[in-house]
Amino acid sequence: MPEWKSFTFGEGGEAVPETTPAPAAPSPAMEADEYAAKWGTEVAEVSIARIENVLEGDGLPHGSSEFIAVTQLEDVRFQIHREPVDAPWLQIETRIEPDGEGHTELSLQAVANRWNTEHLQPTVIPIEDGDQWILVAASRFFVGEGLSDRQIHAMLRRGLIIGLSAAQELPGLLAEASK
Repeated sequence: MPEWKSFTFGEGGEAVPETTPAPAAPSPAMEADEYAAKWGTEVAEVSIARIENVLEGDGLPHGSSEFIAVTQLEDVRFQIHREPVDAPWLQIETRIEPDGEGHTELSLQAVANRWNTEHLQPTVIPIEDGDQWILVAASRFFVGEGLSDRQIHAMLRRGLIIGLSAAQELPGLLAEASK
């Protein structure tokens, strides 16, 4: 990729390249924290095995099958998968079962719409699960060009934290909406 160049206009209207300042020294705030620093930066295809390796390295409980990895954070279970397996997107999702009975697709859709309007991620959708309706909070990440282990760590960290936030906040929204 070509380097970005700035120009000014000199006398006679000719474009004159500006002198480029020396690159700034990296800021300590931009350096990887102790949890991220241990992970490599070589980009490779994202696989369930690599995801599970990062979960294990970060000290999270985990399990997997051929197409899915699972973990738990503060008693909230998450699943991580690509569907279909060669999809360029990876999804981190958790199920939120509303307390009480009588929740319908319409009542849950109203809460999901409110959440989705106020939050960038995760996306919350109602789904039918047997004879009841539940919410699923899902975050999607582009992994089609591969990621480094450090990027997988950051992606998991983000997806799990915002999923946990949704799992903790949505029951309150559901209770508020049922009043």
